[in-house]
Amino acid sequence: MKMNNMSFDELIKSSFPDKAWVYAEGLDSIRIGKWNGSEFNFAESFDETYIIEMRVFSSKHELKITGEKHRDTANYNDNNFISELADDQYFMYGEQAAEQGENTVLYETRGGAIVFPGKLEFPKTDKLPDGVIGLKLGVRNYVRYNRVPVLTEGESYDFDLNTSGAGAIEVVDYAYTGFFYANGTAVKL
Repeated sequence: MKMNNMSFDELIKSSFPDKAWVYAEGLDSIRIGKWNGSEFNFAESFDETYIIEMRVFSSKHELKITGEKHRDTANYNDNNFISELADDQYFMYGEQAAEQGENTVLYETRGGAIVFPGKLEFPKTDKLPDGVIGLKLGVRNYVRYNRVPVLTEGESYDFDLNTSGAGAIEVVDYAYTGFFYANGTAVKL
């Protein structure tokens, strides 16, 4: 697949010369993997033709590929965004965990499982109530403040100027930043 005379593989290699996380949403499943600087490594094989969206990310930026389009958060100008509201962590998956070779299988008590690449070592202090463990997904919100337009004296406000949302905080986009244990410690890539 080509994009601006550059394949997605070349784009990923130039954006992430080192390691990165990979989150691939397919028609039939979600796969978490790693990018080692030259290729993807997933714990489970899957047919890449069924990928709807793939995110390759590190703590610094994310490349999101959807169909033939992509978005790289490295292109966002930090001066336009409010950094104090940016990062958060959300519980993602895994009330129980079990090792499966070099990987960890995260289970939900209500059913379902997802294979995480690598061995997760949940700290003893990382237990949630009733001994349940949890894995968090780091999310960075790109938030900006839309200033209220100042009108010169005698000028009337015109709704056709497309200034809806003016004077409000707007979430423009979001990106994944990593995986974290329940206590907030980052899972090593």
